[in-house]
Amino acid sequence: MRILMLLDNEFPPDIRVENEALSLIKAGHEVHILSYNHGRRLPYELYLGIHVHRFDIHRQVAKKMLGLIHQVPLYKLIWGSQAKKMLGKTSFEAVHIHDLPLCFLANVIRKRFNIPVTADMHENYPYLVAEQPFMNSWFGKLFLSKKIWFKREKQWLESADHIICVATEMGDRLRQVLGEHCEITIVPNTLGFDAFAKMQVNVEGLKERFDHQFNVVYIGGIDTMRGIDVLIRAGSIIAGKIPVLKIILVGSGKIIPELEALSTSLDMEKHVVFEGWKPSSSVQSYIELSDVCVIPHLKTVQTDNSSPNKLFQYMYFGKPVISSNCRSLEKIIAQERCGLIFEDRNPADLADKLLLLYHNTDLKHSLGRNGYQAVMNTYNWDATSKGLLKIYSS
Repeated sequence: MRILMLLDNEFPPDIRVENEALSLIKAGHEVHILSYNHGRRLPYELYLGIHVHRFDIHRQVAKKMLGLIHQVPLYKLIWGSQAKKMLGKTSFEAVHIHDLPLCFLANVIRKRFNIPVTADMHENYPYLVAEQPFMNSWFGKLFLSKKIWFKREKQWLESADHIICVATEMGDRLRQVLGEHCEITIVPNTLGFDAFAKMQVNVEGLKERFDHQFNVVYIGGIDTMRGIDVLIRAGSIIAGKIPVLKIILVGSGKIIPELEALSTSLDMEKHVVFEGWKPSSSVQSYIELSDVCVIPHLKTVQTDNSSPNKLFQYMYFGKPVISSNCRSLEKIIAQERCGLIFEDRNPADLADKLLLLYHNTDLKHSLGRNGYQAVMNTYNWDATSKGLLKIYSS
């Protein structure tokens, strides 16, 4: 089967999209991806067997037209034109749309081209949008609408033949929105061992920098919803009891200056290390040097229904995980006994959990081993991608 994926980002990188495409190719399908080119990519590239087609658009223009998708029709006009052009010149048997914004095309594709459409929901998109700072600024409150995303989610997804979600909790929510009749498959953001291992490279000198420390590692985006301030505050509570404490933050985000100021105000400069953005090829090096890995996300409808890839990366390397009590994360961690849970926004509770693992090496190693076994047996891409393959085999 020839499958066209639509992705409103540059590709690569996107580990979920790559995993899905490679699994479909391995199953005998031909996969094409239509994506952005922000200026430095080829218009066409054969990447790991994936046919990648790109059209030029400036990164900031792409962001702005998505933010104004319901006020200014530019996003719909450009994507409608590009998708129709692609479908007109090549015969596809299925279309796979990544995330909600491009699902406005589902009805057009089904009716005009008579092609089945799968909507792949990476996020609880309406809730994700509602949490963004620009939606809660004076401009957002005056000119933008949070409610319209909830209306469009129902309207657009009703036109899809099948829906993919990253977590059971997300699927349950969508069944309430769309009705029990909708076809939903759960495909979590688990780890594809082969692809992940091949891309990893050793970061020279990293281990020496953090040797003989109690290393608490966070990897990922850094924004207000990630709870990094809670982690820094927790560190300040226990820094006197753990002189060798190092909180290593690997990622970028607009609020880093605020977090640096917080670190300074709490006298935590020698304990908190801002590593900045690092390529995904560095993930193994950072996780391997850690004693504990953390996911301090603030608990919201979005994070209650999420499946962050970092959880399974932490587990794969046998590291204990301390996570806030986001529902989907808490379920896996409690079920597999691979970490500890703290109450979100509660630095004292997080500090207690860090202190517990600092003093209890046996527990730390036991939780890490449990996580590794869970990933090897259950939470890996070979196991969790079966639902995806079943959609296209039928």
